[in-house]
Amino acid sequence: MIDIAHIHPMLVHFPIVLFLVAVAIDFLVLLKGGDLAAKTCLPTVGMSALLLAALAAIAAASFGDIALDKAVDLGFDKDALEQHEELGLTTLWILIGLAFWQGLARWRGIRLNAGRGWVFFAVSLLGTGSLLTAAYLGGELVYSLGVNVAPVRP
Repeated sequence: MIDIAHIHPMLVHFPIVLFLVAVAIDFLVLLKGGDLAAKTCLPTVGMSALLLAALAAIAAASFGDIALDKAVDLGFDKDALEQHEELGLTTLWILIGLAFWQGLARWRGIRLNAGRGWVFFAVSLLGTGSLLTAAYLGGELVYSLGVNVAPVRP
């Protein structure tokens, strides 16, 4: 049987990849002078990837909270774990905000091109920075400290 604390690292790769794909697609759409809220193929794929990233991030964060509690119970450094958690939750809220923003713009017929599109993309880049930093810290927790995969070192 799989240890419930191991589900977080299995799930967390989905929002990472899906968000990076969404940001790359949005960049391509904006470079071509397109509208991120348009009901055409590329913006739809980008928005779908963003929405799936947000949903996957909710699941990953839920299981991450369980993994954090287990790690603290085992004696791992709570400060390092909480730093990773805070960045992960920041990224989660950015993902949810971006998905809501893009979905609302699409639903209400508000164009996300030119200035508005690039502002949306800039926020996406902030989210990407938060995501990659959280991912790096998560890797450090596992590979340097052995969180939930090795005994606690004195």
